Amino acid sequence: MINFRALERVDVRVDPKATHIVGRNNSGKTSFVNLFEKFFGEEDTRFVLEDFSTCRIADNEQARQIFGEAQAHAGRGDSETSEDLLAKAYDLVPAIRLVLTIEYTEDDDLASLTGVILDGCLRGGACS
Repeated sequence: MINFRALERVDVRVDPKATHIVGRNNSGKTSFVNLFEKFFGEEDTRFVLEDFSTCRIADNEQARQIFGEAQAHAGRGDSETSEDLLAKAYDLVPAIRLVLTIEYTEDDDLASLTGVILDGCLRGGACS
């Protein structure tokens, strides 16, 4: 998990039999569950500014300001500066990521995963 609320960068290994999420108050337990709900749920799947890691909010604000400057330059016909500023702004915009690595054998029943995994991934192809 990357850049979601208090979870700036978290790696979790799930046990095949049982996994318990334990931690102090405000350590990210609920955020951990909410991230899966946003990616795989059917309700409330939109991300809002508050979902980004707090350390990245300043980057969002700076990107917004640079986007404004790029629009001003574009309005004056200075497309080269505008494009340079847009590239700089895009580099600042953080992404919330959930990367799943699923290990399986030919004997495993993957039927429950077909809704979230691309066909190519199940056959060992590249996922994007």
